[in-house]
Amino acid sequence: MPTLRRRWEEYRPSKTEAFWTAAGCVAATLVLGFGFGGWVTGGTAQKMVTEAAQGARHQLAAAICVEEFMAAKDARTRLADLKNAEWYTRDKIIAASGWATMPDRREPNLAVAEMCAAKLVEDQKAGKKL
Repeated sequence: MPTLRRRWEEYRPSKTEAFWTAAGCVAATLVLGFGFGGWVTGGTAQKMVTEAAQGARHQLAAAICVEEFMAAKDARTRLADLKNAEWYTRDKIIAASGWATMPDRREPNLAVAEMCAAKLVEDQKAGKKL
């Protein structure tokens, strides 16, 4: 009986076998790469970049909103009112007060208002001194 090495050296696949082996390897690479390897298409990557940039802008604007909210003269009173308000109206309170309206915009950003209200209430619940 020939050894495994000898059989390997003597093996000569046909063109059909070579083609299907190559096609199977390509398919397995694509399935593993896109399924488990974390590969994404260019369009998906661009969408992820856009969402990350927008999220970063919203976080920065929310931080500015919190600072401006707390710099107001009646911040403690407004903060108590915000804390006592229902959770689903807090972003509207912030938006109506103008804290979530950026200098170059006319309308408040509701995503920023929601993040700002959540940060203000969360910091108060955590006992942080604002």
